[in-house]
Amino acid sequence: MNVSTSALGVRRRKAATQNIDDEENSAVLKLGPEFQLDQITNQGEKQKLIALNLSEARLLIRAALKERKNYKKSKSNNKNTTTNTTTGTGVSGGRLNGGNGNHDGDNIEEDDEDDEDEDAELKEDEISNMELAGPNSNEIVHKTLNYLTNFSRFKNRSSVETIEKLLNDFNEHCNQPLHPFELAQLGSLECEDSEEAKSLIPSLTNKVSDVQLQTLLTELRKYQTLS
Repeated sequence: MNVSTSALGVRRRKAATQNIDDEENSAVLKLGPEFQLDQITNQGEKQKLIALNLSEARLLIRAALKERKNYKKSKSNNKNTTTNTTTGTGVSGGRLNGGNGNHDGDNIEEDDEDDEDEDAELKEDEISNMELAGPNSNEIVHKTLNYLTNFSRFKNRSSVETIEKLLNDFNEHCNQPLHPFELAQLGSLECEDSEEAKSLIPSLTNKVSDVQLQTLLTELRKYQTLS
């Protein structure tokens, strides 16, 4: 089938025009229904959209995996304790019945374990992603943890909480309220200056001044974890 060159030219011009329109409209945030500010839960209740930056997502997933790991460990220990008690080789009846026994020692041990968990959270290398997720976990979990480890800017809980406060305070002084997705992007992307930030997040263009944005980026960099 023969197609005239004029027809091809028209098609090319339409495509180019479409690209120009897309660039001109890039300052308008266009997200799917999953990013609507009002979300409906599985219970049919309304709640505000929560968008996590990479650092928050990393802490959340690691905390969930630690909780699951501790639960499995506790369940296994309880099973062993029950078995030992049945055979008469377990702990004394005083401790099982809530006697004074060594409860103070138990509390001290629990506090020590909490401190150890906190230290492990502050140092990524203390617990590998593979060990944390478990050998039987889905490969996607391992890849997700590795990705978040490589690209998270803030690695400990205190810095993540500080960044969240900085972003919320920043949002209150913008010309227009920022979408949670935009705030999450600011917390994830390592932008050098306001020009780069607005280039990567074009919808910020009319919502915040360059001076405000530059001040925020400088503050964020102070809490960034050096690798």
